[in-house]
Amino acid sequence: MVCFRRFNNLIMWLATHGIIASSSQVAPPAFANNYSLSFDGVDDYVEMGDNDSLSFGDGSTDSPFSISTWWNMADHVSFRGVQKFDSTSNCEYRLNTLNSGRLKFTLFDNSSTKYIGLESSSDLSSYENTWIHLVATYNGSGSSSGLKIYLNGSILSTSSDNGGSYTAMHNTSSPFRIGKLTTALADGKIDETAVFSAELSSSDVTSIYNSGTPDSLSSYSDLVSWWRFEEGSGTTANDSAGSNNGTITNGATYSTDTP
Repeated sequence: MVCFRRFNNLIMWLATHGIIASSSQVAPPAFANNYSLSFDGVDDYVEMGDNDSLSFGDGSTDSPFSISTWWNMADHVSFRGVQKFDSTSNCEYRLNTLNSGRLKFTLFDNSSTKYIGLESSSDLSSYENTWIHLVATYNGSGSSSGLKIYLNGSILSTSSDNGGSYTAMHNTSSPFRIGKLTTALADGKIDETAVFSAELSSSDVTSIYNSGTPDSLSSYSDLVSWWRFEEGSGTTANDSAGSNNGTITNGATYSTDTP
């Protein structure tokens, strides 16, 4: 019995002096992605309002930015993903699919007729009902050559699509929205959507894609906003990186189907 008490005392002394970790020291929880947001394609969307932190042009010059988002499209045609675009004369940028089903990343000089953009070489029909990761980047050059789109960690085959005389985006009053472009809406699920005030590198994109499993973005110093949709209920989509909380409108619902 004496030997047992001495052994216990030794263990306690070792733990107290940091040689053996105390049982009260718990490792930080692993990154968890439990929910996505499901849109019905009829009237559901999320609106974050207008904030200068989500604008990347002043009418004269642009600054670099990137968008990262995960989609699961029930319908790949006219899937309205991420945009700061209110009307044809109050618009900045958008990332969505067209009526043709092709993906397009477009920047606007505050007019729907003055723009630079990239359009995917083929439609996204083969990606319906499966999770994909998209990253759109811009280097701030004022040219479509400064745009890139990545699909599942790899650069996407695209062609330039430019219109009018583009100088730069304007800092407009257009709200930032997920799932809606004017009257067209997304039919499917969206998750882990983020905006960065920098052009992400190809290695950044590979890391964020993480072989198809979302991971924390908190280590990125240029992260402006990050909507995780981890609330699970309610009508507020919290911004995990900034102050641009969103309002979930017209009944978009939480889903446990995640990437």
